[in-house]
Amino acid sequence: MPMPKMGADGRRRSLCYDPQREKYISFDDIVLGREKIVPIERLSEEDFKKLVIRRWQLLPEERTVQSISGPPYSRDDVIRAIEQDEPFGKMTVEAERPTLRELLEEIRRNL
Repeated sequence: MPMPKMGADGRRRSLCYDPQREKYISFDDIVLGREKIVPIERLSEEDFKKLVIRRWQLLPEERTVQSISGPPYSRDDVIRAIEQDEPFGKMTVEAERPTLRELLEEIRRNL
């Protein structure tokens, strides 16, 4: 399988986090050999939450999302929901887990 294709937004968004160094790690950091992958499973719940917040912070400010039955959320609304452990924030964090796990595994296989 080839390396996953990443657009500009994807390249600058953090894919993993090293809590010992408090360092967010991007696709380019990994692919260019500057950093190693820190598996999602090694992160505490709080560290994973930090990673998800960071990923949202790096999205364009005008970015919005909407749940099936709720109102639209701005990027900042999503960040606030995550920080305050609101149901939508918890759902957002849990939705990121398998996505990041699969993406990091695909990158690891192709290095």
